[in-house]
Amino acid sequence: MNQKTRFEYILTELEKIIRETNIHPGDRLPSERYLKEELNVSRQSVREALRALEMLGVVHVKIGEGTYLADFKEHRLFDIIGRFLIKTDAQRDELMEINELFERYIDEKYDGKKTVEESDNLILSTIYTIIKKYTD
Repeated sequence: MNQKTRFEYILTELEKIIRETNIHPGDRLPSERYLKEELNVSRQSVREALRALEMLGVVHVKIGEGTYLADFKEHRLFDIIGRFLIKTDAQRDELMEINELFERYIDEKYDGKKTVEESDNLILSTIYTIIKKYTD
């Protein structure tokens, strides 16, 4: 198994474990040793996958305690993508269109009484806020 395939395999299987064992934000993930044995990969491969997830804010590691599933608000994937991929005015214009769609949707849903940031759709409002960073 090549490095990319192994990495993707570990991420896919870890996502299954999280879903099947009903792990929520703040809950501890299985140990590296358990994942190594369960997934039949090296401990180094497990560590690399967990480090990548930590960099994206999907998990956080407490030294000596374990690895914990992070809250969605801590994820930095969109921020990282924006920093490295949003380079042209055309891309910024497309992002502005997305945010305008979000604004219209929330305006209709709440009869103009709430903004996107005030809505109870956490994912939508988080993505909206991140997109605004690259369009303002």
